[in-house]
Amino acid sequence: MKNYFFALLLFTSFYSYSQSPSDLFNIGKGISQSSSQDRLEKRWFSNIEVEFGVNNEVRYDYSLYDNNGKPLGGSSAELENKVSYGILYNINYPILNKLSIGAVGGFQHQVQQNISALKIGGILRYHFVNYESVNINLMTAYNIALSDNIESEMANVRLGLQFPIARTDTFNWNLNVFGDYNYYIYNEPILNENNERSDNILFRSYGVSLGIQF
Repeated sequence: MKNYFFALLLFTSFYSYSQSPSDLFNIGKGISQSSSQDRLEKRWFSNIEVEFGVNNEVRYDYSLYDNNGKPLGGSSAELENKVSYGILYNINYPILNKLSIGAVGGFQHQVQQNISALKIGGILRYHFVNYESVNINLMTAYNIALSDNIESEMANVRLGLQFPIARTDTFNWNLNVFGDYNYYIYNEPILNENNERSDNILFRSYGVSLGIQF
């Protein structure tokens, strides 16, 4: 239990003072020092996670036209920060001693503008000790539009730090903390200005996911 309190303390420090990949790496290394040093044989492993995120920035980009359809220029507006939620599944296989690669599928809903999308993509993990220990992970995904107000687009990038919080004989409970970037081609005007044409909407968020690895 002491190891988990240590992990949560490092997580809190990370969110308070830093957001860079190098800091994530250092935090993961610190957590791993209190983890088991046993190595595992190479094998397939899967994760299924329920996620919750809070928007840090929501930016809407749009263009204005005159009554003759001539462009007047582009502009942007900051929208209210809200939340997102979803579920992800990934299946992974080690390709190097501490590196694994996986395929990702899932669903995410943004409360701001009621945006829903399926996700399909890939994830790369660096494991600090073994394949069931702390890892830093980078995910990229293609958003498959479920809502009429967006287009399908390869525009989701996520950087996270995952660590085990409980273990059983058959699976691990894992907590993943992450920063998320989502970009959508948006089809509907939001501000209702004269001759407004929407371009895109960008979400930057921070979140956590709770899941099992098996």
